Amino acid sequence: MKKKIKYAVVAIVILMVLMVSIVLYSRYMEPERLVVRKITVETDMDIKNCRVVFFSDTHFGELYDEEHIERIVEMINGCEADLVIFGGDLLDNYARDREILDMEYLQEGLSRIEAKDGKYAVFGNHDYGGGAVRIYKDFMNDCGFHVLDDETVFLEKYNMEIIGYDDYLLGQTEEEFYHIQSERFHLVVTHEPIISKMIDGSGENLILSGHTHGGQIFVPYVTKRLLPNGAGQYVKGFYDMRDIGADACTQMYVSSGIGLTQYPFRFGNIPEIIEVSLTDIP
Repeated sequence: MKKKIKYAVVAIVILMVLMVSIVLYSRYMEPERLVVRKITVETDMDIKNCRVVFFSDTHFGELYDEEHIERIVEMINGCEADLVIFGGDLLDNYARDREILDMEYLQEGLSRIEAKDGKYAVFGNHDYGGGAVRIYKDFMNDCGFHVLDDETVFLEKYNMEIIGYDDYLLGQTEEEFYHIQSERFHLVVTHEPIISKMIDGSGENLILSGHTHGGQIFVPYVTKRLLPNGAGQYVKGFYDMRDIGADACTQMYVSSGIGLTQYPFRFGNIPEIIEVSLTDIP
């Protein structure tokens, strides 16, 4: 009997140590990690090879301070991108955090991001909420980013179009804009991945989105049920045409993002920058 009690006590201690370790890791270690995740997307359409760097959901504010921009810039510039794209949710809550945020410091950092052929951004729901809608577009423009607000830009050098949608939750996209009429390759940028269900038309599409944070704390079978509005069934990672169920030839990558919102923890969702190599099949 004493031996059983001893084993039970040992087991409880081990379990408590494990739980404390997980909490400390998810609070102080994983949120400070940052990786560049590389993917290759091949197409049989006639495009010029292109390196796209995508980052999203920085949520600068009380849970993720602006000093993190230094490492983000360093890692993005290390990719030597042709195009850099930001997927929305720059600030977590502008009204709450504007007194503690050094916006000039943040602007200087974002302005140092380098891209050979352009920097683009879209709105996220947090770029509307908290009063950020008053400053977001001008701020990103001042940092050298072209904010695509239901806008299509033809990139002649690469023979493809980049399409940026307004935020699904708080924006005002007209339904017909989801119908893509050109036959080209389309690089589609949207904050919420649910928009993949709405896109139809011709050509071929690669969608880059964020919003979900991968659940921020990833728990198998549970996280998918707790995703925010606009996520659909998409948690994170790469989805092909069958996963999306789209009529158009469409692939999508959902980034787990970089920053923190609601709670100061990340677990199973290391902050990531996405480097996409677009290549045509000879």
